[in-house]
Amino acid sequence: RNISPAVMRMVATHHERWNGHGYPMGLKGKQISVFGRIAGLIDSFAAMTAPRPFSRGVSPHDAVREFYEQRGTVFESALVEQFIRACGIYPTGSLVELSNGEVAVVVGLESAMRLRPKVMVLLDQDKRPCTTMRTIDLSVAGQELSIRHGLAPGAYGVDIEEVSL
Repeated sequence: RNISPAVMRMVATHHERWNGHGYPMGLKGKQISVFGRIAGLIDSFAAMTAPRPFSRGVSPHDAVREFYEQRGTVFESALVEQFIRACGIYPTGSLVELSNGEVAVVVGLESAMRLRPKVMVLLDQDKRPCTTMRTIDLSVAGQELSIRHGLAPGAYGVDIEEVSL
């Protein structure tokens, strides 16, 4: 009774999709409340990247790539672009492999250089846990390291929930 009508619309429409293939009402485009469209994008990201009994989940990088491929169909193009600008290609908490073979977690983003975030190295080049954690800002001029690719949650046995960021 004390819940705002806008919040109720968001909850009721967050499974609707831009192309009309969502549920429960099959709404399309701007028939879906803006908050419902935003919540749908965020809910989908969380569902795609979370481990489930039937799936390991995909890396945040792969989820963002899939959103980009689905822009204008499943999700509104402008919202996908805003999501990517806000979170980057490698959102905070993403597990990544560096160009030297080390495994790291993204711990911060430089607003102008989303492909070169700040990372904390967790595993060495042989995929063994590091004895001391070190943070590297990949956006620093002259930094030769880069991200080779995103990794799926739990890759190499790394549980991000257990890492102190």
